[in-house]
Amino acid sequence: MRKYFLLILITCSATLPLLGQGEIDEQKRVMFRNERSYGGFLNSNGFGLNYRYGFWRNARNQFILDGDLTYVKHPKEVKTQVAYYYNTRRYVFGKQNLFWELKGMAGWQKELYRKYDKTGISVRMFYSGGLSIGFLKPIYYEVFTFSPIGEATTSDFMKYDAAIHQTEIGGRGPFFMGFNELRVVPGLTGKTGLSFEFSERDAIIHALEAGVSLTVYPKEIPIMATEKNNFLFVNLIVGYRFGNIVNISEAARAKSRKERRQERKSQKSTLSYPIY
Repeated sequence: MRKYFLLILITCSATLPLLGQGEIDEQKRVMFRNERSYGGFLNSNGFGLNYRYGFWRNARNQFILDGDLTYVKHPKEVKTQVAYYYNTRRYVFGKQNLFWELKGMAGWQKELYRKYDKTGISVRMFYSGGLSIGFLKPIYYEVFTFSPIGEATTSDFMKYDAAIHQTEIGGRGPFFMGFNELRVVPGLTGKTGLSFEFSERDAIIHALEAGVSLTVYPKEIPIMATEKNNFLFVNLIVGYRFGNIVNISEAARAKSRKERRQERKSQKSTLSYPIY
């Protein structure tokens, strides 16, 4: 009886580590893999969209290409509406321009911790840098003209002028007005952070990200006419990412570009010979 009890005790002790690991992941894994993913994010001064492509370099490192489209707000923006005229659009008093950023970056993503079961989390660190192209579009306001008795008689669409537009503004103008006056401002950008990938399927990517970004321009970006503007933007980022693995066959991956080109040439030369 003592022998049976000892055998049961040893068996239970051996299985405890397996139970602590969660649900065992039996799906086939691709160790060397390219990844394509899309993301949406919020940051300290706006929001944006992201596209990322990761090229495998080894089992834990990827070379990444990042593309961001970001809408940038001024920290002092406050939306308001004209109290005496209810048919107008809400506007930010003193806002001079809308500002977007289109960023192209290159960098690296390193896997710090790999998940080994379906309910696990893979922790990755990423960092990238590159160019930012800023787009400034002037904002037009609906400005009223008043009669001597204080009645609004006519209205026109004008850019904000701090010297005259204090109480005459009736709302913001149409969104597409001013695109013919678009200005471009080049700059430099970079970001770094952590990505927490939690998908239960190895071929699918679902991840939460947190990090910090920095963008610098050669001059102040005139978003507001009534507040101090900046040329340096430092932001905290939180976002969600989804995508998939681009599974490239090991045979194609093992050959260099030069080898593949030579192979195609030899196939063409073989086909060019006449067959008797």
